[in-house]
Amino acid sequence: MNASPAASQRVAFDPRELLRRARKRRNFAEKFDSFSDAYVWVLAALIALAYLFSALFGMLFVLLGEGVAHQELPSAVWRMQDLSFVLLMLSALAIFRLMIYLGPCGLSAAKADWWLPLPVTLRAIRRPAWRNAMLTGLFASSFAGALWLIVMLGLAGSLPLPVAVLGLACFAAAGAGLANAATAIQAMNRQAAARRICDGVGLGLLTAVAVLWLLLLFQIPWAQDLVGAVAAATLDPAAWLFALLVVLALGAVSTYWAYRHVERIPGPALRLAGEHQQLAMGTLMQGDSRGIAAPAQSAISRRMTLGSKLTAALPVAWRILCLRLLRSGRWHPVAGFLLLAFSLAATVQRIANPLSAAAFYLVLCLILAFSISATIAPLVSEKQLTQPLGISEAALVREATLYAMLFSAISLLLLTGGLGLVGMIQLERIWLWIAAIVVAALGCAAASIAHARRAERDWSAVLGGATNDAAMATQLFMETATFIRAAATFSPIFCLVLSPATPIPPLLWVAAMLFGANSLIHVAGRKRGGAA
Repeated sequence: MNASPAASQRVAFDPRELLRRARKRRNFAEKFDSFSDAYVWVLAALIALAYLFSALFGMLFVLLGEGVAHQELPSAVWRMQDLSFVLLMLSALAIFRLMIYLGPCGLSAAKADWWLPLPVTLRAIRRPAWRNAMLTGLFASSFAGALWLIVMLGLAGSLPLPVAVLGLACFAAAGAGLANAATAIQAMNRQAAARRICDGVGLGLLTAVAVLWLLLLFQIPWAQDLVGAVAAATLDPAAWLFALLVVLALGAVSTYWAYRHVERIPGPALRLAGEHQQLAMGTLMQGDSRGIAAPAQSAISRRMTLGSKLTAALPVAWRILCLRLLRSGRWHPVAGFLLLAFSLAATVQRIANPLSAAAFYLVLCLILAFSISATIAPLVSEKQLTQPLGISEAALVREATLYAMLFSAISLLLLTGGLGLVGMIQLERIWLWIAAIVVAALGCAAASIAHARRAERDWSAVLGGATNDAAMATQLFMETATFIRAAATFSPIFCLVLSPATPIPPLLWVAAMLFGANSLIHVAGRKRGGAA
């Protein structure tokens, strides 16, 4: 850690001189490696945009149910384009929360271990960190802006070039401004207050959307005019030019604010921000969000007594699982998605169609696999728990599998009941629906066990070993095979959703059962280790 401000003032050593000498002495290979690191990330972002372009168009095609019949619900008063402004504001809030989580000014572990213990001024360390924070905010916001423009292109059918250019410029300037604001907040150590404000703004925005929905439901003229004007402004170059000028003015204010406070960022804050940045980078490289999605220590402290009385009579394994579910908030993603799915189906035009229902089931399959795996991970991956708990490894895996099956079945029943209420699916063949939900729950449980046992992935080594595109595709398929098998167990549900009157082939039932058979093996206690 940095010794003290007094020590920093006594030693008039500038770290920039040492860094300048080190840069001058780098050979061509070292310079090329430094360039290639940045080049790889830019190339990865461009490739991701290319793939997301097709994925977003496909998602819009499915949500709007192109080519299939959809329910005309009286409560569906929103158009997808009407909600584009809400999506825009939520994207800005998400980027600001990301900047607050990342620091945004931070030092890597190696730099922190080297510089912070020295009694030198940190001015030359803070300024590059601030510059990197602004670049991170700029690129993150530009990436989100490109995704938003792709969505608008899919909804409107065409996008004027001035709107695209001004929109990207506005997003880039907003990202840099948000990074500067987050820098000042980091210097004042007010991240918790900023997160609460973000949550309040997001809640207020959703409340305003709900109020507008009620006004549109009762056909209030001024509300209809307001929503139409906002939707039209998203494709108006003059509106984007005005927004760009406002963002630039606010960005100048935030830059001056950050300039006044950046020198107050202490060394421990730089180290902590560097750890968060390293964790976020590892999450991207490994494709595993269990580390970054873990609850904060303050939240864990508040939840220590939550559920103790409710779970007191449960067996020890089930008590551990239920307490982890309640205290870590692993049920929040599932509940949030169910609420989002019901809200979209009931309030947005053309969403109530079979294609959207199938997409909702597929997304819920992935969310269940990730959420449940994070809850059951200690019981299926940490063999040292068997001794203090006095339970065999097979018994722990069996209880975890039963929990995963129960949680998945309840979530699928809630989604099925909600979609049935709004008329998106037909529930006449109730026994087939129950059987399909049981099979899908088996698949979700098997995928959760497999993902919970999944070790950390070094993607540079995994993809670096591929000699051609086919080998790389094979590696990626092997990594995603767990979730593909889980999605395959949903095939009976997809048949019931898309073709409710057609009999389901027996071979499809057999294949779905085979993909979910690992759960039954775990329940029987015949598989004690290894991947599922």
